[in-house]
Amino acid sequence: MKHLSVKAITTSALLALGWCAQVAAETYSVRCTVEGTIAALDDKKLPATEVSIEIQSIGNNLFFKVQGPKPYEMFINTLTTDQFVGKNLTNASGMGIQQKTVANGEMRELRIARANMALSGYSDFIYQRKTQRLSLQGQCRPS
Repeated sequence: MKHLSVKAITTSALLALGWCAQVAAETYSVRCTVEGTIAALDDKKLPATEVSIEIQSIGNNLFFKVQGPKPYEMFINTLTTDQFVGKNLTNASGMGIQQKTVANGEMRELRIARANMALSGYSDFIYQRKTQRLSLQGQCRPS
């Protein structure tokens, strides 16, 4: 059996801590004025409101956390799991995520344009046993 010295354990611990510090993502926040429309309900417009979007990038994955009133609140990411299939839509013109719920096919998508920080997207929800789509648009600014 090989014995490790205190120095070897300490060095290993420091390397592990340094690695963990590099993995931790920095959060970037934007504030957005958002307005929603539900096309299937005679283009019903929801009142404009303020939301906060926290953006994180960890490895090759993006995470958006939208905090605000209930119809706009969401957490989407590019991870693919048993429950969700995520897709990174980031390109030269903007940053975005699309996510599908495996169980029911509901989709969510958010995009933020690089040039003018315009927000666009949608979120599916169930209303009267049918899937409806809430379309989003708005303007963002750094927090």
